[in-house]
This record gives sequence, C-alpha cells and structure tokens, in this order.
Amino acid sequence: MATRSPRLKHLVEEFATALVTAMSRSDVKRIIVESVAFLFKGAVIPPVYLLGKLFFSGIVADAIAMEEIFRRSDLNWTLVRPPELTNGARTGKYRIREDHLPRFGLSISRSNVAV
Repeated sequence: MATRSPRLKHLVEEFATALVTAMSRSDVKRIIVESVAFLFKGAVIPPVYLLGKLFFSGIVADAIAMEEIFRRSDLNWTLVRPPELTNGARTGKYRIREDHLPRFGLSISRSNVAV
C-alpha cells in the first residue's frame, strides 16, 4: 500500500489554497487543474474510485480536498482527471468523457495531456 510522508499529506490541498489566494490577489481568473482519475466514482471497469480508496487513500483524500477548494473559489476552473500517465509520444489523439473516464481509457501520454 502506498504511503506518503506526513508533511506531504495535504500537499495538493495546500497548493490549491495558495494558488487560489495568489490568483485572487493578481486578478487572474482562469485555471486548468490536473487532478487524479481515482475520483471518478462511476467507473466500473476498472473501478478506479474503489482502487484509489483502497490503495491510495491519502492521495484520493488530498485530491478531493484540492478540487473542493477550486469549486468553492470564484475562479473560472476546469478540472482534468487523466488516467495513468505514460512517457509516450504526443499523438494528438485523445478522448474525453465528462464526469467519467473514456471507455477503456486506461492510460494517456503526458505529452497528450499537455496539449
């Protein structure tokens, strides 16, 4: 089971708080945030939320807290939850599905997510 250092337990939650504060002070309103696919509760194959809660509970809890900070903010935000990130080449081909992983969307290259 994955464990995290106690000082990293709330890393992305603290990042979100600091970023929302800085953006508000700077009058910047638009953000795209990369989160984790483990937060998709409706996926059955694979059951990503269940796997995340079982094997990466600290990461899931931290990501839930981070997303909530952006949702409560006045920012114009988009949350992206890619599946497993690979070091593959940029193909320019990717699929999206609102509030779910695409069917059989088990991995995507970092290069494609960055586009």
